[in-house]
Amino acid sequence: MTSIQFAERAILAALTAAGLACGAARAADPQSEGRVERRTVEDVFLLTGELAAVRSIELAVPRIPGAGGGVQVKWIAEDGAEVKAGDVVVELDNTRISGTLDERRSRAIQAAIALEQRESALQAERSQKAFELERTTVEREQARVEAAVPLELRARKEWHEKQQALVRAEADFEKARLAVEAHARTAEADLRVLRITLDKALREVAQAEDSLRGLQLRAPRPGVVLLGRTPNEDRPVQAADNLWPGWRAASLPDLSELEVQAYLPEVDDGRVAPGQAARVILDSALGRVHAGRVETVAAVAQDARFAAGFKVRVSLVKTDPDAMRPGLSARVEVVRRVFENALVVPRAAVTWEGPHARVRRPGGDASAVTVTACLALECVLGGGLEEGDRVALR
Repeated sequence: MTSIQFAERAILAALTAAGLACGAARAADPQSEGRVERRTVEDVFLLTGELAAVRSIELAVPRIPGAGGGVQVKWIAEDGAEVKAGDVVVELDNTRISGTLDERRSRAIQAAIALEQRESALQAERSQKAFELERTTVEREQARVEAAVPLELRARKEWHEKQQALVRAEADFEKARLAVEAHARTAEADLRVLRITLDKALREVAQAEDSLRGLQLRAPRPGVVLLGRTPNEDRPVQAADNLWPGWRAASLPDLSELEVQAYLPEVDDGRVAPGQAARVILDSALGRVHAGRVETVAAVAQDARFAAGFKVRVSLVKTDPDAMRPGLSARVEVVRRVFENALVVPRAAVTWEGPHARVRRPGGDASAVTVTACLALECVLGGGLEEGDRVALR
């Protein structure tokens, strides 16, 4: 026998001995057996989510004239920062609005100058028309006096001339009067158009100034800042992001009442229902359990790109503002059913032959059992075994 053959046989013997040792250890392993117990069992379904405020003040991007392509975030407070009433939370880029404001102010100044110039010109024309009316009035009165002299006291030719002069004076007066009235109507119409133009320009200036002030989103009350999330990337809003009017840039949550927002996977649709009790454990305080209740389960699944599944709202019986903050991760144990004083067997001991369930005994015999429900690690029996019976585990 060569040295190589001797070495191969030694390795084979070692492996055989190890296998026999493992088999013996497995046969003697007490974990291969289990017992039937009688105790209370809960059917618990696990969800993951995060804390969210029931109520909050939204700081959304205002509707800005001319901001068809959105508006850029120039500065934004840190997530979780504490602010006072009146503090700036979000500052949006005002470059476009500032240029628009200067242009609108220029148009308003030009409209005011045009109105003032037209008023001055109309005032001069009105004075001239009034003077002409006054002159024709005097001439008409003089012509009336001259024409009132009887024919007997004048030569016929002179009397006729005076009568003709009165007719001309009356005509001149009527013409001057109509000119004054027409000028008044025309002037009023012209000034109305110019005033409308000026009012429109001033409104546009005021609108631009309001928009400029609106680019600074301020906190209406003291609170903690919770940043909004971008709809395309599902991340917190940050400086240089381009936001559309109506998008939530940040919010000030009401910390007096919080809830958990979780997502039920689509494959588990129907396994959680409103009204079920729940236990909430925060990742920041694993030793504390908060009582809760499933309030709603969305009927339509969310976008699978970010939060696939059905949105689940879980209310809290009590909110602890000192230990709870929106955005903290939470584990939710939804208690679907409770089996009081039930016979429980390890799930690894149950085998199925079609619709029939069996449990093997340590000696190899199998017993038919009635299974009420199977949970993650154990099954609840309706009959077939007694408390304390030993069972073999697969």
